[in-house]
Amino acid sequence: MDESGKPDVLVQRLHSLAVQHGLTIKEMAQQCGLPKSSLEGYMRLKDAKRPGVDALVSIADAMRVSIDWITGRSDAKEVGEAELRRIALAMFRLVVEVLRDIDAAQATETEPVVKGGMIGARSIEDFAERVMLHFVIKERLFADLDFDSFRVMDGLLDRSRD
Repeated sequence: MDESGKPDVLVQRLHSLAVQHGLTIKEMAQQCGLPKSSLEGYMRLKDAKRPGVDALVSIADAMRVSIDWITGRSDAKEVGEAELRRIALAMFRLVVEVLRDIDAAQATETEPVVKGGMIGARSIEDFAERVMLHFVIKERLFADLDFDSFRVMDGLLDRSRD
């Protein structure tokens, strides 16, 4: 813990990674190729052990973040190539899902679902914002934000359009 009584950045970020990836400490340790007891030591809120370079490299590679981010030297996580492919594939799936939904809605409507800059009763921009918000939540792209933050953002979108 630091002088304020809060866990240091490394401990906070290790916990954040576990939550972001939906992993237990045991599962995270396995993915990182580390003994569970070592990872538990690094993640202790009080008197945490400091990982060595090899452990930091293993964690950074497995969790697709930079060592500088884990240790608090940078706020940039640096998404790796594998993560970019995962995000691109997830975006493709989302676009297919949205287009199928629009196609299904059109099958039951006599008027065009997409017309005059609107998709149904929403502007294309509003629709795009909501789809992107759904994507960010589903893919857990911002682990530092919790679900309530997204609900608040969605509520703000509602109020700004009214």
